[in-house]
Amino acid sequence: MSIGANNGLFTGIHNGKLDEKNRVTIPAAWRFDAETTFLAMYHPALAAIVVFPPSMAARIHDAALQVTVSDPEKMDALSLLGANSIQVTCDKAGRITLNDHIVREARLEREVIFRGGFTTFRIASPTPPKADRDSDAAKAILRALRELGL
Repeated sequence: MSIGANNGLFTGIHNGKLDEKNRVTIPAAWRFDAETTFLAMYHPALAAIVVFPPSMAARIHDAALQVTVSDPEKMDALSLLGANSIQVTCDKAGRITLNDHIVREARLEREVIFRGGFTTFRIASPTPPKADRDSDAAKAILRALRELGL
């Protein structure tokens, strides 16, 4: 499965809009050939929604399969990431629908900015909240991502 014209890399900065149904249109160069499911997570340390394409979601899935119930720290990491993530499907028009929680956390309004990160991309407000790398919640998310090797 290939991604548009960028051969699998999310690059550049693109402007977009959030509609009244919390839908945003993924830049055309970043779209897959068919309807595709992504994983989206508000990341407080980045003050943005991080969107993982299917290949990265598969990495998360594979890491999760390695976690056993005898490892409560990694189980907690999975639970934390799962609770703060949503699956979003890109429709034929290239739109994904975000839920109210992550829209509110990212302080998205009508205008949004897409920032490429090569293997992921971010959706942020032009006036994002302050990046939070020091709160217990932010540290827990960073620790959870590290625990899973992401």
